[in-house]
Amino acid sequence: MLQGLICGILLILSTESLAQENVSAAGTSVMFQNPQSSVLFRGREEEMRRQEEERRRQAYEEKMRQEEERYRQEMAKKAEEERKKALRPVNLFGSEIKIFAEVNGEIITSKDIQDRVNAFVATTQIPVTAQSKNMIIDKVLQSAIEEKIKLQEGQKNGIELSDKELEEGMKNFAQANGISLAKFRKMLKEAEVKESVFKSQLAAEMTWARLVQRKAAQEVKVTGREVSDAMAAVSKDVKMPKFMVSEIVISKKDGKHIADLVSNLRQDPRFELYAMQFSQSPSAPGGGRLGWINKGMLAKPLEQALEKMQEGEVSDAISLGSDYYILRLDKVYRPGIDKAPKVNEEEIRTMLKTKKTEELAAKYLKDIRNKAIVNINK
Repeated sequence: MLQGLICGILLILSTESLAQENVSAAGTSVMFQNPQSSVLFRGREEEMRRQEEERRRQAYEEKMRQEEERYRQEMAKKAEEERKKALRPVNLFGSEIKIFAEVNGEIITSKDIQDRVNAFVATTQIPVTAQSKNMIIDKVLQSAIEEKIKLQEGQKNGIELSDKELEEGMKNFAQANGISLAKFRKMLKEAEVKESVFKSQLAAEMTWARLVQRKAAQEVKVTGREVSDAMAAVSKDVKMPKFMVSEIVISKKDGKHIADLVSNLRQDPRFELYAMQFSQSPSAPGGGRLGWINKGMLAKPLEQALEKMQEGEVSDAISLGSDYYILRLDKVYRPGIDKAPKVNEEEIRTMLKTKKTEELAAKYLKDIRNKAIVNINK
């Protein structure tokens, strides 16, 4: 019996020992299994892979951005080189001298036009291109004719400009364009424009300004009633939708290159400069700006075009009567949404006086132009 008890105890101890060895062996198996099969390691590996992919994506996007910027800079450089090339002096007519026009017995030659084209390019920075060439020649020819008419009218009215006044005029012109007189003279020289040619153009404009001032002093009056009526109209129409518009107007007889002008305006943001140089409207001296126009006040074809445009957009040439209109929509005023524009009495008075003076100048020039004997041989 004792022997059986001892055997039972030994059997129990042997079984417990075997169980402990099995547990120990199982633990050892867990400790020494492949670490790459663990969930923790697989999660870290996936995160590292995502980070590497993100790094490569960012590197690729940066490379593409740099390539795009390099391409943009190259295109800008090429465009600037082309612009500078187009701004160089041009020879439009070779060495042959021909008469382009005759104004009250005074002639305008191809050499005059050539000099004025180079002066036009130098002072406006509007280059002679395939699109703009004929348009610029037409503009320069009409300007040369008007120069003759203005100077002749000035002589009739006893207006003479001294060398000192012309020199001061050149200085003022340079300052208005943000450059010194010395630099402006250098620009003229590089453009192969004789200073005498520019002074002749300047003399015509200064003479005309004096003629208009004299006439305006006698004829342009703004009454208190006109100011009051205008103020009342402004106060009343703040509830009306409006367009702020700029215009270029070209008569159809002079509009054979109108599509080229539209194309230039959509590539060159200087609408005001083109308006001052090419528009035949009384608004031209002010860069073509018409200010706020109430909806319903413009001719239907013009308003229909504006309603389809976005702010800053330039329209196609719009046929209306005997003219072509090119519009730029500067802003739109929507009552109840946009803040109403504010004006004061002095602004109204100045606006009315400017408008009357511009209308007087346009009529004055038209009258003397109609009386002039002009023969164009182009």
